[in-house]
Amino acid sequence: MSELIPTKADAEVAECLTAKRSFAMIAGAGSGKTTSLITALENIRNEYAADFRKNSQRVACITYTNRAVGVITTRLGHDDLYLVSTLHSFLWDEIKRFSRDIKEAIREHRIPQLIENARKKDNGGNSKEALKARARIASYEEELTKLDYVRDFKYNDSAFSEYSNGLLSHDDVIEVAGYLLASKAVFRKALGFRYPFIFVDEAQDTFQNIMAGLNLVGSGDGLPVIGYFGDPWQQIYENRAGNFEPPPQGKKITKTENFRCSESVIAFLNAFRGDVKQVAAGSNKGKQGSVLLTLVKAEEPEAPRKRYSEEQVERALQRFDTELDNWGWAGRDDIIKLFLVRQMIARRLGFFELNKLFTGNYASSRAQDDYETGNHFLLKPFLSSIWPLVSANKSENSRAVIDLLLSNSPTFEVRGRNSERSLREMVKLSNTLLSGLTEQWDSGTVRDVLNYCSKNSLVRFSDRLVEHLARDPRVEEYDADTHGEEKGDWLCDQFFGMGTAELQAYCDFIQENTAYSTQHGVKGEQYPNVLVVFDDVEAAWNRYSFTKMLAPNTSGEPTQGQLELSQKLAYVCFSRAEENLMILLFTLDPKGAKKELVGRKLLSEEQVKIAE
Repeated sequence: MSELIPTKADAEVAECLTAKRSFAMIAGAGSGKTTSLITALENIRNEYAADFRKNSQRVACITYTNRAVGVITTRLGHDDLYLVSTLHSFLWDEIKRFSRDIKEAIREHRIPQLIENARKKDNGGNSKEALKARARIASYEEELTKLDYVRDFKYNDSAFSEYSNGLLSHDDVIEVAGYLLASKAVFRKALGFRYPFIFVDEAQDTFQNIMAGLNLVGSGDGLPVIGYFGDPWQQIYENRAGNFEPPPQGKKITKTENFRCSESVIAFLNAFRGDVKQVAAGSNKGKQGSVLLTLVKAEEPEAPRKRYSEEQVERALQRFDTELDNWGWAGRDDIIKLFLVRQMIARRLGFFELNKLFTGNYASSRAQDDYETGNHFLLKPFLSSIWPLVSANKSENSRAVIDLLLSNSPTFEVRGRNSERSLREMVKLSNTLLSGLTEQWDSGTVRDVLNYCSKNSLVRFSDRLVEHLARDPRVEEYDADTHGEEKGDWLCDQFFGMGTAELQAYCDFIQENTAYSTQHGVKGEQYPNVLVVFDDVEAAWNRYSFTKMLAPNTSGEPTQGQLELSQKLAYVCFSRAEENLMILLFTLDPKGAKKELVGRKLLSEEQVKIAE
């Protein structure tokens, strides 16, 4: 995509830059949005670089992930004219000097907001929810009384706040920055002077209060210019800007080219979406491709809370395998298979019990989030060091073993405790330790492996993990009311008692060494062949209903929230396909669903099949 020719939308952006006019580019999937963004940034460099450097000004580009930061920075040649940053990092760097204003924002806005949210959950009774809400209110009110003694604030890059000690969370940075943008004209003016151009990539995923604040920054004529690049139909996270607009007098620009998908996929996306009609562009012009949807008769859920039983999950996977074989896609590694949640992926890849543990009663929402991203403190050593060491040793990859030991092992630090020992001794030691580690991995428990690594200083552990390894296991029966705040102990103990077989499969999945992914996890990616599996029962999420979204007359009308979330996530999945797209939809009424899908002209009669 880096060699795409400028489009009409790119020309309109260039006109806005010349006229110093803010804008919002709506760019559908596969449109070359990042290239448009890079082109606009390079145009600014060509026109304004000398003046900006003289005035110590920079061009800000805010994007969603650290990965995107790296891509954009590289494509700009690591030029320090640009500040490319994630949203949280950018905002924190801009507000952290204003301790007095941060304190005001917390006192006048953030804590009152949290107290009000807690009050909504307090019905005045003695339910667990009401008692917890009152406890939270009392805690927040106590934090308010201690704010005067806080001199400085720090962003601790987590979901937890501790205002009395000056520690702010992810959410706090957004709320404080939004407050300052909305209420402090001097802050907005200073921001606009430092950054005459502020571009926001993936604008649909920006928080609403931040976008409102940036629109205030760019609300006047001339500099600063605010430029948004994004797509409302790819907004799959809650409480974000979604249908974003440019600042007043800004221009809305639509990019209609699709440089990614085949003609068949584009036709389906246009029928599915409706608001933007894309056309094939670049090398995919004339590439026909295919879109096929197979309807499978779903089973009525037998387990509690309208869930599948384990036997039903297994049968659903067998139906999945049958259709994969019918399509001729069985056994192929060039097909990405997308599921809404990990239950079926975990069962298929072999980490079902691990998945059940980290999504069960002992896992907080934070623990589950960290498990899903691979950042949980129990799992990080296995992802970064232990399994890579075992894998490299088993495959006799001595180069990888050496690199891992030098970078992660206290025993093998260049200037560590063994720095005076000879190379021969260290090679012998590494062979001995890796042999022992592999033996523990093959026959021991997770605790055995961790204790072996700790005893031999083979891997660095967090203090938190060390503390859990050192304590005695909890022997009392877990009770949510009594032990709710300590349930992580039971999570650790269960994990320590497991074997290691499932960890290998989990590590491979997290490190993207498999052909499976969650549907949320593929945003921004593209693949030649994509298989999307929709099963509302398997997902067990009331927020989504793909059967209702695709066939409302057959399956029932979705709520507005279900419709919007399901449409956007489905669009993200469908638009990953460069050539061929297959959709497997489990529904209670396959015949009715087919009639409706064809009747709505989403697909032709030949593109929809009912599984035998």
